[in-house]
Amino acid sequence: MKKYLMILAPISMACSASASDAPVTTKGGYEYDKNMLSNPAALNWNIEHCSHSGITPEVQQKLSKLMNVAPANVRFEYCRRILTAYAKGVIPYDDYVQFSRSHVLTASIARALHFTGLRPSKPKRHHSSGFDQNAAQ
Repeated sequence: MKKYLMILAPISMACSASASDAPVTTKGGYEYDKNMLSNPAALNWNIEHCSHSGITPEVQQKLSKLMNVAPANVRFEYCRRILTAYAKGVIPYDDYVQFSRSHVLTASIARALHFTGLRPSKPKRHHSSGFDQNAAQ
């Protein structure tokens, strides 16, 4: 089994570390990590390892409400949403640095927590007759 480096430690540990303890990667390191997360195996490995990080009960409750998930699922879902957004380039480097250093919830991170994977795609309606009832009205 291939080993992967823990990516995005500042974001995954943001719930339990102080701002001065959080390491921040260079722009090149950020791009490298983002590229590594494009590999589904590396992404899944990082989500799994991230989901075992510590979180205070207060932060867990807040994230539970923000993400609309049960408190027991907060760590896994937080990591899944953040790391997936990071891999897709939804979280820009400057937002990553700001969040890592000051734990300020930037707009891109808030969007990732709210929307990444939350809503399933809407099923398409197919009419067997080939006639669209809405178009007839």
